[in-house]
Amino acid sequence: MPKISIIVPVYNVEKYLSRCLDSVLAQTFDDFEIICVNDGSVDCSGKILNKFAAKDDRVKIITQRNGGLSVARNNGVLSAKGEYIYFLDSDDAIQPQTLEILHTLSQKHSADLVTIDYADSDGIEIPNKNFNLSKIKYKVTNKPLFCGCSGKYRVPVSACTKLYKKELLHGIEFIPNIHFEDYPHTYAVLLKHPKSVVTNIPLYLYTKNIDSISNQKASVKQIKDYHQGISYLYERYKDRKKELRFLIKDFMPIILKHQLGRCTRASSDIKPFMFKAFSEELRDLNQKGLFSWRGHKIGRYLKYRRLIKGCF
Repeated sequence: MPKISIIVPVYNVEKYLSRCLDSVLAQTFDDFEIICVNDGSVDCSGKILNKFAAKDDRVKIITQRNGGLSVARNNGVLSAKGEYIYFLDSDDAIQPQTLEILHTLSQKHSADLVTIDYADSDGIEIPNKNFNLSKIKYKVTNKPLFCGCSGKYRVPVSACTKLYKKELLHGIEFIPNIHFEDYPHTYAVLLKHPKSVVTNIPLYLYTKNIDSISNQKASVKQIKDYHQGISYLYERYKDRKKELRFLIKDFMPIILKHQLGRCTRASSDIKPFMFKAFSEELRDLNQKGLFSWRGHKIGRYLKYRRLIKGCF
């Protein structure tokens, strides 16, 4: 059995896919399987996957009808044989020692979760940095939620910045058919208080892909998807008062800022509908006790209050 199962959802990424898979095959830690879930690609991604599978039997291919990133990841996990799970997006890449560092830290501290940080990339840069494992600074904690979204030992919301013990993901799936599926998944995992090693080392190379979900044209669906993710977390956190208060103060200001920005930048034809959906969400959050002045800049907070009153 492989130690690590790497889940790589693939959808029309022929421009970046070879770089992504090359970065995995170049790892200094080699006890892994790569589960590539071809999510109905119509470009040359399928041919690229077949080429890699032919030259390395650690590359496994699952082919499915287009169901979206969440479904691809969930199906990948179901097929995983490894003790650990690692998610990697197919337009991104990882530094050569990524798996070695993640696995070493997990073994050293008997950790259920190890987190890293990311650096922006152009999608062309070849990962080639060397890191001295003995000099990596990190924090060991049973309460990674309280590391927050900022600071020296922050926990990024991206699923791709984490190595998970497979059993840690039991009962947690990515929500299908929504944008921004990472944050509800991450905060559902953190609520379990897994023993964690939190580092700030930028081993993950995030590609600013203009065709990615995060860069898609603004739409009402995006606002509704944010709302669905928050509602999902509310159901999990509502009876955990201390954790819920922290989430409201530390994370809610960030996610509401993102939504306000999307509404503000939307084209004139869609902007009124975006703000209407956002105001409906804010009213719901306010009723559930998920909206507080804490953590918000005063100007944005007053804007949210006006939106709650229907002024947009």
